[in-house]
This record gives sequence, C-alpha cells and structure tokens, in this order.
Amino acid sequence: MAETLYDVGTVRKPVIRATSGADAMEGLSMVVAPSAVYIHIGLHKTGTTYLQNMLRVNREEIRRQLVEFTGGPGEPAQKAAVWDLHGRRLPDVDPQHYAGRWKALVEHINSSGLPRALISEERLGLSTLKQARKVVGAFPSAEVHVVVTVRDLGRVAVSAWQEEIKSRGLWTWQEFADSIQDPGRVATSPARNFWLRQDVVKICATWESVVPADRLHIVTVPAPGSAPELLLERFTSVLGIDASALTERPAWTNETVGVASTEVIRRLNERLGSRLNQRQYDKIIKGTLVPLVARRTEPARFSLPEQDIGWAVARADEMIAALGARGYPVVGDLNELRPRFRDGSRRPDDATDDELLATFLDALALLAETHATSSKARKRRESERANYREGLASKTRGALFLTQSKAAELADTNPVAAKAMGMVLRSRDRARLRARDGFKG
Repeated sequence: MAETLYDVGTVRKPVIRATSGADAMEGLSMVVAPSAVYIHIGLHKTGTTYLQNMLRVNREEIRRQLVEFTGGPGEPAQKAAVWDLHGRRLPDVDPQHYAGRWKALVEHINSSGLPRALISEERLGLSTLKQARKVVGAFPSAEVHVVVTVRDLGRVAVSAWQEEIKSRGLWTWQEFADSIQDPGRVATSPARNFWLRQDVVKICATWESVVPADRLHIVTVPAPGSAPELLLERFTSVLGIDASALTERPAWTNETVGVASTEVIRRLNERLGSRLNQRQYDKIIKGTLVPLVARRTEPARFSLPEQDIGWAVARADEMIAALGARGYPVVGDLNELRPRFRDGSRRPDDATDDELLATFLDALALLAETHATSSKARKRRESERANYREGLASKTRGALFLTQSKAAELADTNPVAAKAMGMVLRSRDRARLRARDGFKG
C-alpha cells in the first residue's frame, strides 16, 4: 500500500511513499493525475470575469488548497486552449498561437500532482456534444464535474447587448431586444449568438450527456446589491475552496459603461465599419476607449425596460422549471433567475443629444490625454510560445470552425441559408437530448 503525501508549499508534485512490502521500493516517486476535475463552462455574462480574475491573482493560495488552476507564467493559457479545442482562429493571428494548446493544457493538469483541478472558461458553454466528450475524455482517471454559473435574463440581456457593442456590434437596443424575443429569428444574429450562450437548459443537456446530473452544478448569481464575495463563496464551495483565504484583489475588472457611453461606442462602430481588424479594434476601442469612458460616472445604470419584463419572466420561469426537473445540485436559489424591474434605472437607449455630445467630447479628451502621456510606441514583441506543432487534428478544427463561421454569416443575409442554419440548430437540439437521455453515468 502507498501513501500520497502532498506538499502544500512550493512543491506541487506528490511523492508516493511505499508503506508495505510490494511497494517498498526506495526512492519511488511518481506523479498522480487529479482524482477530480471541475469544468466551469460559464455562462457568458454571469460574473465569469470577476471569478477568473480572483482565481488568477490567488492562484498560489488555490494550489495550497490542493486545487490546480493552470495559467501562470510559462503555463498553458486556458483561453487559448479552449479556442484550440473549438478550432477557433482569428484571421490576423498566427495559427501557431493556438496550435496544440488544448493538448498542452490537459497534459499540464494531468501531471500537476494535485488531487483536484479547475478549468474556467465561458467559451466551453458553446461546446458541441463532440467537444464536451473530448473535454471529459481528456481526464479518464478523474471524476469530472461541470459548474454552470447562471444569472437572471433581465441583467444578462442588457449586459450581453452592451458586450456586443464593445465588440463591434451595431444593433440598437430595440433591434437586439426584438431579435432575442422572436423564436423565428433564432438562426440569425444577434438572437443566434445570444441563445447559443444563454440557453442554459440546452447547454446543460449537452453536458449532461457526458457527466451524471448530480455532477452538473448550478451556481446562481446573487440578486443586484449583493456583495460580489457572495458569488465567489458560492462558486468555491463547489470546489471545496475556502473563499476567505483568497485575499488578493485583481487590478482589472470587466468595465461597465453607461447609457450615453454605450451609444457613443455603437455610433463609433458604425463610422469605423471594417477599417480596423480585430486586433486593432481590441487594442484601440475595447482595450483603450472602453476603460477610459468607464471612468465617467453616470447618474443611473441601465437595465431591462419595464415593457420587456413580462417576456423575460415568462422565459425565466420555463428555465427554472426545466432546471429543477433535472435535479441538478444548486448553490444559491433558482428563483434568483427571475428578472425584476429596477426602479430608478434607465432604458439602455434613452441617452439625450446633450449627453451624447458631452460623452463624445469626454472620450476625445481622454484619448488625447492617453496618447500624449503614453511612452513611445515599441515594436510588438513576439509572444512567448512553447514549441507546439499544429497537428492534423488542430488544423481540422480550425478549418471546421472557419466553415461554420462563414455559414453563420451567410445565414444573417440569406433566407435559404438561415433556414438551413435553423435545421442545423434543431438537429443539435435533438442530438443533445438523445445523448443526455441515453447517458449512463
């Protein structure tokens, strides 16, 4: 018989010490793969940025509590790994940036030497059945748990719309709201993008096809006004981590901008068109302008308009009933997923002309100040890369994702393609339900 001794200091790999005859080999040392792996799949806009930032700055404390959370200096990045898993690529980024990253992440976790491990990346909520199986299959000796953070549709809808605007979106709030409420438009954007990320019942059905229902954990985002630490406490309780020991605070959070600032960015997107590539846009608009205008204090934040509450509550009630019927373990309260109108809030699209002008001028002044005080532009350094090779499987995933992206773009402008996209989405729905109902955990 062998006893596993975990060093909770700087040495993370356990030593297997022989305690009886057959294992009595002096100096025997080996790495043990984790016995439990937790996959946090989002959903998008459910406090994932806050949670991930807290996890990153407290990585060593988390490891002291015997949970591996990969992504530190010289370690595989979780975001790049999931992009590789999904075959996702950006046209202006070298494919080698993603090549082999999923395999590297899995190998790192399986050789970490700690008994538990965590992957947290909201893009995993977009996984297909095949990709979900690949994730679980990557950890054959572990008990895999899936963690789903869920937030009420009212807050999610306006937050998702704002995120679309911060990512080159052009839709007005009303266009966005009309789209996500129309079942007939689910195959085209923005409804398609929204529901692929937010249909928690379908997303859970996908993952319930590869893990038992009692290992699919629902964590509800607390009601507005709650301390952010409450979400962290709920989340870490699933992993057996003591949240009170995570005392470091991140320097950056996901910026929220107000009514006027969001409309300014939307109109700027219209003016820019396609003149900036994705990397340029992320650097100048998302990475520079958005944090600057987020500094502006606006008297009231926007929320779901009162006339949309009825639709959102009806849809939320369906989701609550469906999740309750599946018997998933819940941390929090499913009733927190029911939207409520917030007195004193503003419609997302009711900025006045005077507010827009003031915001434009503030943004211009802030950009001028930033440019004037910034250091001389330096040549972009090549990012550090491990010696990954883009194998056939990785190339195939990239080609498949590109094909799917082109098909989705075509569906937005071509009724025939939209009809075909709808058929594909319905086929996925049927497949996930068959897989879920046939899965024996």
